[in-house]
Amino acid sequence: MKCSLPSICQLAFLSLCCALIAVRESDSTFVPGRCRCPISQDGIKGQLKGLTVYQKSPTCNKITVIVTLKSKNEQVCLNPEALMGKQLIRCWNRVHSMGHDVTLCLRRRRNRRKGGQRRRFVLKLSMIHHPAK
Repeated sequence: MKCSLPSICQLAFLSLCCALIAVRESDSTFVPGRCRCPISQDGIKGQLKGLTVYQKSPTCNKITVIVTLKSKNEQVCLNPEALMGKQLIRCWNRVHSMGHDVTLCLRRRRNRRKGGQRRRFVLKLSMIHHPAK
């Protein structure tokens, strides 16, 4: 069997294609220890300026939640399994599916019980001063 120059070039090209496919397939395997946030917090205090959520990827097997604090302009990693992380992930997914801005997720809800608690306290004081007969 004779080997001509065109057949050698075709064989080399075919070998190169097989090697590239093998490298691409091996690139998609999980490599532990490559997450953006090796350490995360359960929650933070203060106003939030930015929110970024990274889904699971070949380099990290967990969802990554990164918030930027307004006061210090510092990025903090949140635990995606904690309450605050779950709420932000849920809001992030909802906002992106509807095509809205992520800043909607950064506003904290105000505690609306303060007025009710005050009213109950005043009611108790009035009962002390004017006991029922």
